[in-house]
Amino acid sequence: MLSREVVAIATLTALCFISLPVRGEQAATADSTARTAKKIGSLPAAREVATPTTFSPAMVEFLHQPLPSQITTINPNGSPQVTVMWFAYENGAVLFTTTTDRVKFRNQRKDPRAVFSVVDPANMYKWVIVHGTLSVDNRDPAAFYRGLAEHYLEGEGLAQWRKTAQMEKRTVLKLTPTQIRTMGFPQK
Repeated sequence: MLSREVVAIATLTALCFISLPVRGEQAATADSTARTAKKIGSLPAAREVATPTTFSPAMVEFLHQPLPSQITTINPNGSPQVTVMWFAYENGAVLFTTTTDRVKFRNQRKDPRAVFSVVDPANMYKWVIVHGTLSVDNRDPAAFYRGLAEHYLEGEGLAQWRKTAQMEKRTVLKLTPTQIRTMGFPQK
């Protein structure tokens, strides 16, 4: 299990709104975040701990959106290392790409435990937190990265990304869930 400190920091990070460029309808949703936060008049939905590897259809639909997420790995000294990431959901796992010279990659080599979190930018009471184990996925990392960019960006943002994207030393990390915690989704 991750230490309470790591879990607390990952949870706090997940509850912070991250302002990143988003696509189409997501941009309108992100713009309404401040108004929504001021208008919340009802109590948040109850938290749910799902079975270790099960995502409900509503969670899967949520995870297919281009939302900012955070991945928390464990530094060698035991402290948390949090990174805002693009991600892809696929067949019960969460996938990321990074380069092999980044801290999160080195951390997963020493200790594969990690926590992933994503919050609906329009409703802070709708979120998914996944505790799990990271492993290297053997798919083509450049193709995966291009697919993520096309999922998250469009127009000029995608054109700029194509000019600056680092493809060397790239790999794909797969987070296999050991526990899924959620809020704001219909009960199964």
